[in-house]
Amino acid sequence: MVSKPPSSTLERQARRFLESHRGRRAIRAAPPAGRAAERILKPLARRFGVGVERLVEHWPEIVGARLAEWCMPEAIQNAAGNRVLVIRARGPAAAVLQAESRRILERVRLFAGERSPTRLRVLQGATRAPLPAATKMTKPPSASQVSEKVEENLEARLLSALDRFGNSVKSRSNTDL
Repeated sequence: MVSKPPSSTLERQARRFLESHRGRRAIRAAPPAGRAAERILKPLARRFGVGVERLVEHWPEIVGARLAEWCMPEAIQNAAGNRVLVIRARGPAAAVLQAESRRILERVRLFAGERSPTRLRVLQGATRAPLPAATKMTKPPSASQVSEKVEENLEARLLSALDRFGNSVKSRSNTDL
């Protein structure tokens, strides 16, 4: 067995110096930003209620998929101590939404809590955000609808358009049965 040589006094002094003068500890990692944001946003949400962005995000779950196709929340306004939810509806759907206003406000209250809107204002017009592609039900074009060549004369184009129209009517009547 090989034994260690005795350490010299200089080595012992160097070891003691290094042990007593170690570098600083590693810097602690920064706390997650989500925690800091939560500490700020939670009291604000309790005080002011949910925002329109959260309502837009969960709108199909709140009012149902059918009504969500027709309308979109636009703003929450404070008017004379009442919180008013402003909804933009497409065309004549505003009348349906006005009739369903009590149910819509109840569902919003379940989602938003005590600081939810108490009144509903329905505006008629186009919604800002387009409908998600998942809710639209479009069929792919059939083989007769896709033409590989472009018709040259007017009569051939008209006959092709009429053929496509007839096929689409037939396909709609088959799905309705």
